[in-house]
Amino acid sequence: MKNPAFPSLGLAFVLFAPSVSAQSGDTVTDDDLVLARNPIILKSRVWTGDEYADVDGGGSRNKFIVGGIYGFGFGQDDDREFGIGFELPVLSNNPKGGNGDTGIGDFKFRFGQILIDQPKGWRAGWFGETEFDTAADDVQAIANQRTQIALGGGGSWSIREDLVLTSTLQYGWSADGGATNGHKSEWEAHLTASWKCAEHVSLKLDYKAVVTAIGGAELFNTLEPGIGWTVGSKRDIGLFASCEVPFDDPGTNCVAKAGLIWFF
Repeated sequence: MKNPAFPSLGLAFVLFAPSVSAQSGDTVTDDDLVLARNPIILKSRVWTGDEYADVDGGGSRNKFIVGGIYGFGFGQDDDREFGIGFELPVLSNNPKGGNGDTGIGDFKFRFGQILIDQPKGWRAGWFGETEFDTAADDVQAIANQRTQIALGGGGSWSIREDLVLTSTLQYGWSADGGATNGHKSEWEAHLTASWKCAEHVSLKLDYKAVVTAIGGAELFNTLEPGIGWTVGSKRDIGLFASCEVPFDDPGTNCVAKAGLIWFF
């Protein structure tokens, strides 16, 4: 197991972000946090995204995702106390020197509830997901090969109008074992800083730590800088791009991500 790689970079981003006063429009909004993929923001939306993984030694993997979340509530003017959603990927495996395969991946069902919702202060909520073993046979080599369940919670703090710090923690396990990868039991933590650098543009920096709990504890670290911006006459379309850099995965150099979100 390697030592944690730069676990304090997310905090460093917060401490050294330009200390300018937020001008009109330079306030972190729900859309900005959604573009940073904050799981406790339950605003209704649908999205498509693509994740391209560059594999060490040649070859690549690709995941094209279609997903959505519907936010709702039972109080007056409350449309995001609860949220339910889904995610369906199409996987492509392109090994070096071999034939590529493409097929449907594992279907994911998500749900959540926001408990504290103060956009200019604190937010907190919990969430969960179940990922079913639905992948096509052709892409089982890069699929989960098992039914996975995860539960977690998180909170965010608006440090300034243009700067929000978010932290989440979840535990994931498998209901069964895969043919080649066995059972799953792991903790996953995120520390994310979101900075509104311009009226329609936001930057994020996400540090992720994963601790496996089967077969001896191991720690895996990744760092993911990204950008998001809103477009359209009603600013109801969001675009995002990021690059996830793993520090402890010898098989993957980086994962480039990009996508489009429609808010409704």
